[in-house]
Amino acid sequence: MRIHPHVFGALVLAVFLGTILAFQAGGFWSVSGKVSVGGEAVQPSADDVNTIKGWMTLEQITSTYNVTLEQILTQFQLPADTPAFAAIKDLESEAFSVTELRLWLEAQSSPTPSDASVMPESDPAVPFVAPTATPVSAVEAPVPTEHLVVDKQVTGKTTFQDLLYWGVPQAAIESTLGVEMPAPSTVIKDFVTGKGLEFSPIKTQLQAEVDQSQ
Repeated sequence: MRIHPHVFGALVLAVFLGTILAFQAGGFWSVSGKVSVGGEAVQPSADDVNTIKGWMTLEQITSTYNVTLEQILTQFQLPADTPAFAAIKDLESEAFSVTELRLWLEAQSSPTPSDASVMPESDPAVPFVAPTATPVSAVEAPVPTEHLVVDKQVTGKTTFQDLLYWGVPQAAIESTLGVEMPAPSTVIKDFVTGKGLEFSPIKTQLQAEVDQSQ
């Protein structure tokens, strides 16, 4: 029995689409690339900068690699008010691209050999001379350094640990933020802008808490 060409084409299309829908329903098919087959958000790998994609956000980059949002904005001359949730592809310009970001992050993670760790090869023709001991009386006593008092000013580089060190209670910090305080080492400005909030009014409130704790 011969099958009409139009009927045969319709059957092939139905089988093809049915296969895709079945795999999507079973969690084995993802066309966006933003989620895994298990439905989890795809994150860049700290060991491979080539896993960075254009749809990923600056917040994903700063949370995976040892850099801050301020460092990225400064390095690539991006606007200071660029939010952490901005996608990389939306920020591309002559000075910034996914490729340039990968190269910069790779350079940041590459260890720089210290001059002290490089030992010169010894020349067997030169005799070894043991160093002479320096008399204790000839050693100059170290000059005491002056203790510098740093002004307790909340800036774009201030961390939550600084606030705690200045005597601001954690409860006061969380009351100002309206959310639970993150890790103490987090930079306040990065955290606030990452939540889509304006840093200036929060900075003013936190400064008031700092001044009150003195």
